[in-house]
Amino acid sequence: MMELLSTCFLSYGRIARGAWLSRIVLLASLGSAFGLLAGQIGGEPAQALVAAAFAWGAGAVSIQRLHDIGRGGASILLLLIPVIGPVWLFLLLCRRGAEGPNRHGRDPLARLDYLRVDISK
Repeated sequence: MMELLSTCFLSYGRIARGAWLSRIVLLASLGSAFGLLAGQIGGEPAQALVAAAFAWGAGAVSIQRLHDIGRGGASILLLLIPVIGPVWLFLLLCRRGAEGPNRHGRDPLARLDYLRVDISK
């Protein structure tokens, strides 16, 4: 559980497209559910807190995805460009990741040692 939280809210490392999409959907559904609950219990300030947590998580996961294609986290600032920025960022996030390790970590789709069998036991 702690590993899932750290991968959803910390922006280091690389993730593949499928993992990025599933984490965004997970964060959005949890954010919606807890946002509604927070609105009933604590009103608009509580909803704003849940929205901030969702924005932080979505940003961190998207930066991990940008790391996978070899771009830095500052590329997330493309969101500040009206209209074309979010479209351009989405197209970047949907690109295929760089093969092999890069400066942000190992390839999340690399299947190293998957055929290795320990016959010493």
